[in-house]
Parts: sequence; structure tokens; C-alpha cells
Amino acid sequence: MFKIKSLDIFFIFFIFTVLSLGTWQVYRLYLKNNLISDLEKNLKTSSINFNVDIDKEYTKILFKKKDLNTKIFLYHLNKGEIGFKVIVPYEINSSLLVLVDKGWIRKDKINLIKNTLFNDDIIEGYTRKIREKNLFTPNNNIKEDFLYSVEIDNLKKSLNKNIYPLLIIQTSKTNKDIIPNDYEVRLPNNHLQYAITWYGLAIFTIIFFLYYRKKF
Repeated sequence: MFKIKSLDIFFIFFIFTVLSLGTWQVYRLYLKNNLISDLEKNLKTSSINFNVDIDKEYTKILFKKKDLNTKIFLYHLNKGEIGFKVIVPYEINSSLLVLVDKGWIRKDKINLIKNTLFNDDIIEGYTRKIREKNLFTPNNNIKEDFLYSVEIDNLKKSLNKNIYPLLIIQTSKTNKDIIPNDYEVRLPNNHLQYAITWYGLAIFTIIFFLYYRKKF
């Protein structure tokens, strides 16, 4: 007679849990793929004139402003080569700045644009969230010219202005030494790998459980 043991209940509960987690990841994959598809469609539409009420990522914008002759250089790898993202603040009004990611520059070219003005630039690009520093990003050293992350609170204090909450990723050409950005949706989408992992664990557990029941 087949008797259910306490360990059997544990196995059944564990298998049900990992199958549920796998199914949840499949659902998340479906949602993420739809989101990425919608955002990619946004990048194919015509640009709209920038205004401070824009609050969605991947909105294509166009504006013309003067920079503050201030530049932020962020360490950034491009195809394995060390260089920097060039971030330039632009004045929107007397109390608000917008940060523009103008592209990537090689380390040996940095001195060529340190004193370059981007006045009256016609900027075309799209909006992105300003990413917070994660656990693996080194702390910025205020004694250095080059940074590892954009720290909004420190910028507000140093520039004495508020910062528009979205970063503008410039895609139009700006300087011969700066490699411009591409229109690209960058959202992590690892749900398929997670689903395979959970389903694989469920299959392994089922096989082990059947072996265990047959043996004991």
C-alpha cells in the first residue's frame, strides 16, 4: 500500500513551488517582451519637442539649449576598451538642469573636449532613467575628474540647481571625437534563463523523488 510520508509532502510541496516559479518567469518573459516591443516602437516614432512634463522612458525628444561648460566623465567600457561617457548639463530654466549623455570617448581623447563648449547644440535623443549606483559600482572620488556614477544629490549641491529626473541619451552627432549613442532599448530580460532553471530543478527533483519512492 502506498503510504504518504512527511518527506513525500516536502518533495511534493517543493516541486509545486519550483514549477510555480518557472511558470511565473514565463509570464514575466511575456510581459517583458511586450514592454520591449512597445518601447522599440516608441523609438521609431517622430521626435517631440522637449518639455519638463515628459516622464516616460524611451520618449524621442528634440531640443536646443546652451550647456553650462560643465562636464561629467563616467568610466565606461566600449567593446572592451576603457573610455568615458560624456555627460553634459544643460540649463532648462533658472532652477532646472537636464543631463545629456552625449556618447562615448576614448581615454586618450579626453583632454580634447574638456574645454569644448556645446553651445546651441540641437539635441535629438531619447529619455532614460538615471540609474542609481549598485553594490558593485565603486564610490566616486571627489578629488578625481572621472566618476563611476551620477550622484544627483551631489550635483544639485555643486550646481545649485534641480535635476530633471530623466537622462537624455543623445543620438545626434555632436563632436568628431565622441562616438554617438544608438537608439537601443536596454532592459534586463533574463526571465527565460530563470524559467529554464526552475523547470530544470523541478524535473531533477521529480526524477529524484521517483527514485527515492522506488528505493524506499
